[in-house]
Amino acid sequence: MGPKQSQALIENPNQLNMVRVARYERLIKANLERVWENVRDWAHLPWLHSGSFNFVSLDMEGDWGWRTWSSASHSGHVELCIDLPRQRYVARSYRHQQQISEIWTTLTPIDDDTQILVEFHVPDVAPQDSNKVGQIFLDLYKTLWDEDELMMRDRQQQLSPQPPGPEVVNLGTPAAFLQSLPRRVTIRQHTFQISLVAGDPVVYTTTCPHLLGPLSQADALSGQVSCPWHGYRFNVHTGACLSPENAKCRLRQPPVIRPDPVSGDLLLSY
Repeated sequence: MGPKQSQALIENPNQLNMVRVARYERLIKANLERVWENVRDWAHLPWLHSGSFNFVSLDMEGDWGWRTWSSASHSGHVELCIDLPRQRYVARSYRHQQQISEIWTTLTPIDDDTQILVEFHVPDVAPQDSNKVGQIFLDLYKTLWDEDELMMRDRQQQLSPQPPGPEVVNLGTPAAFLQSLPRRVTIRQHTFQISLVAGDPVVYTTTCPHLLGPLSQADALSGQVSCPWHGYRFNVHTGACLSPENAKCRLRQPPVIRPDPVSGDLLLSY
């Protein structure tokens, strides 16, 4: 099933009195693959962009793009449609079945970066209100792309080859080790956090297994961690994903803390 908007990839298919209220250009420090991945990923909207989206729920998605509800009553929705041959996409917003905006974004790869050009169109805007309405869109999109760019750069860094780490990490004497918590260590190219959970030290990965996002510090009582990109939650004791319930991923198996039989220091190793 495709988009509900007929002739979705032409400009102003509903033949409204559209006014271009703003234009936004920017060089995104992420490659084209990461940007298209981000565009297709509607699920990060209510988490990474929680300050801009009050409600997001999926209606349908496919190779053509996606359509989400923007209100719990289903009185508003956003439909994003992809024109891959022309390296652009359009997002149309509706309220009570009436279109309220049409936003076209064109992507141009420049080496490992991506130039974006965004044009904002709104129906029936009076000339004296055009700049004010346009500034609202510009402020919103600057925030959204700031947040998206950080996520895409972090993800690309995680996907890039990492320098080899040590096979064993000396954590020091038991007393010094406890005083050092919480702390991060790198072993075999992976970074782990060591924190006290219910009074005991627990080792867990700092990277979400879903799309390699940064995990929060473990809750000191429940031992739960979460990812700000998509809201995934995990139990650091078992590695199990707690939310969403149908997720198949789990935390990376952590290394183990053992005492050195000679020095008595604590060693972290597999």
